[in-house]
Amino acid sequence: MTVHVRGHTAVAERTGDGPLDHLRTLIRALPVPTAPMTFPSREAALGLALMDLSFRLDHLARLSEHLTLMDRGHMSRAISVDVDLDLISGRLRDTLIVPGDTALWVPVSRYSRRDLAPVVIRDSNGEVVPRLSHRDANRVTAAAFVKLLFMLINAHDDVSAPAGPIHQLRHTHQRSRWLIEAAITELIMVGSPVGQPLHTPLDHAELPVREGNSQSVRDLALLGLDALFPAEGGDRLLIPFARLLQLATRQYILVAQLGLDRPRRFLTWDAPLLPAQHRPSPLQTLAKNVLPVNREFVVEYETEIPRSVKAYHLTLEVRQEISVRRFLMASDADEEFVEVLAQDLESVARRAARLGDHHKLLELEMQGIASRLAELGRRRLVDLASYEAYLARLPIPVGPGSAPPPPRLTADEVIAALSAGDCSLDVLAAFCAHYAADGMQHLARSGLPGPALLNIAAGLRATQVGRDVTTDNDPREHGAHAHWRRPSVELSPKSTEPVRVFAFMALADEAPALIESITRMVAGLALVVLGIGTLLSGGIAWLYSSAVSEDFAPDQADAVVAVLLLVPGLLLARLDLPSTKSVLGQLHKFQRTLAAASVVVTTALAIVVGTVHSDREMTRLFQLALGVLILILICCLCEFYARRIHRSSSVPRSARVPRWLRDARGAARRTVEPDDFFDARGEV
Repeated sequence: MTVHVRGHTAVAERTGDGPLDHLRTLIRALPVPTAPMTFPSREAALGLALMDLSFRLDHLARLSEHLTLMDRGHMSRAISVDVDLDLISGRLRDTLIVPGDTALWVPVSRYSRRDLAPVVIRDSNGEVVPRLSHRDANRVTAAAFVKLLFMLINAHDDVSAPAGPIHQLRHTHQRSRWLIEAAITELIMVGSPVGQPLHTPLDHAELPVREGNSQSVRDLALLGLDALFPAEGGDRLLIPFARLLQLATRQYILVAQLGLDRPRRFLTWDAPLLPAQHRPSPLQTLAKNVLPVNREFVVEYETEIPRSVKAYHLTLEVRQEISVRRFLMASDADEEFVEVLAQDLESVARRAARLGDHHKLLELEMQGIASRLAELGRRRLVDLASYEAYLARLPIPVGPGSAPPPPRLTADEVIAALSAGDCSLDVLAAFCAHYAADGMQHLARSGLPGPALLNIAAGLRATQVGRDVTTDNDPREHGAHAHWRRPSVELSPKSTEPVRVFAFMALADEAPALIESITRMVAGLALVVLGIGTLLSGGIAWLYSSAVSEDFAPDQADAVVAVLLLVPGLLLARLDLPSTKSVLGQLHKFQRTLAAASVVVTTALAIVVGTVHSDREMTRLFQLALGVLILILICCLCEFYARRIHRSSSVPRSARVPRWLRDARGAARRTVEPDDFFDARGEV
């Protein structure tokens, strides 16, 4: 749904694909302006307010997403939000006011510029809500960046140094600053491609090297940009500005006009169709087409929600022929808290020797760490209990015997396990119990202070205890719903980072499934071949005897050929085979192969009956055809067993499922890639 400016991200630090690289490219390519970009001060203020509010979205009280899997590779989304205008501060309210009207421009979402479909926002009465056009939103955003650049130049330390490029941009060589402003405006209005270089007219021309004129203006603009955002030691300004510019050039702000007469509004809209970001490798596709490995269609969905949202609903709907076998949602709501806790552990570990002389101070530090560690264990234990209840509600429940019984640990055993870096859920839950029973009162005298704290910090990061788990509570087989609620006690109250949400969906063809019809079809064809062979030989000795009966090859083969061609065709016509582009078609790939193979066998046998006149060859070919059909039938029966194994799997083998949950259920550590991955963050 929304994104936020993170301090250090792989996208912002990536070279050759950053927005400042595109900005430098436009500085070299655009004509040098003869006048500054003219933006009214109100547009700049509105742009800054919209960016500020769209990154945080503090005015959204509840967020819901309804996902519909259209086919393989495409997902539609219906989004609804509860907007509370009273949560917008007075300073922003004055800036967002619509001139001549008692209404506000309110950002409700951001989405990628790749999604070009129009968005129509409706309220609870079904009436269309006016919204700010993309062109106007881009214009006020460009005005905000021009204003931001001017403020950064004025606040720079070298603005008063006459020989410096910052002073020249501000006072003496303003055309270079105008060029930077024009490049920023062009970049925001047009947008920048993801993962590709920016194409300009310079790619099609060989220009001679010239000094002076426009080249000096461009050189000063590039030099001033490097001085304003230095590559080394300039992370304080470079990364936030680069990240902001990157989001502005790759995303649209969805801005609605809401009247002040109704502070609470319910808005809904259909988001642009979301394409899948992940495609399996050719070898994986070939394996799923040929081998019996395609028994589930795994879909993973990732988005970001504002941290201020009190509730988040995620609903999935598929065709009625498809069953949602597993639906699991995880979020990193406590990830930042775990990282702060790990940093505190490392800090105390480095100062343990110095704090040893101050016993009470060290004990105070350890108790602060222990209280947070116990709260983490309690929260994850609640999540595990909810997940166990979800497994018990499944049509084919996964009983408690699939997970090892939890061990009962003493206080000394808990301290020893934590010292070794074991931060599994059993250890954290035992620590929580002992802490609540006043069994962890003298931690400064235990073996924890020192290197053991470093092991605990590493263990917390490795087990991913900062991720919670929300399970499906929808009774429908072809639908799923998960309800995430913000914890009553916020462990990171000062954080404004969005919450990243991961959803895992395993879709399957449950009974009555196509494999059942194909199994009956293959068994029927095997009986037809067996019956024809028995009638031609006068007994069943041809199945196991090396002797060949006379007159096995019929004189009038038309009737036998007709049976071998018509019966498979009639049985195949009764099968409801979906398109291979659909999800159900992907689930039926191997089963379609089995059905086609059985028809190929009987068709080949019909050709043999019509062309071969040797009794020995006819007998051997009938034996071969029956053997192949029996082999296909065995593959069908193995499919039933493999499908049952998949149904009884306790934890999805996904890298986005928290490690602590996989360890608690004794699941295999090896994970598999999904069939489709949908990324709704809009920042790819």
